[in-house]
Amino acid sequence: MAIIECQPELDIGTAGVLHRQLLLALKNQEPVEIDGQAVRKVHTAALQLFLSLVIEAHLRKQPVRWRNPSPALIEGAQLLGLTDSLALGEAGNGSD
Repeated sequence: MAIIECQPELDIGTAGVLHRQLLLALKNQEPVEIDGQAVRKVHTAALQLFLSLVIEAHLRKQPVRWRNPSPALIEGAQLLGLTDSLALGEAGNGSD
């Protein structure tokens, strides 16, 4: 499983690093788990990258799962109407 641990600030400055992490996760062709508990601030650019990951992973039949998405991450997705597209409504809290 590829685990992506999100930075506290997912803004345009961290988008390049995040993009590389997401591409590597897809390349490995393993299930992807995104740990969003540290996120305090999320910009549209980061949410667009996550959406691209979810879409591409779906096409590849590669599962993507969220673990502990922070309130800031969920709120950012809600503001853009991306909660369902990102499957954040199905996110686990890490207790399973």
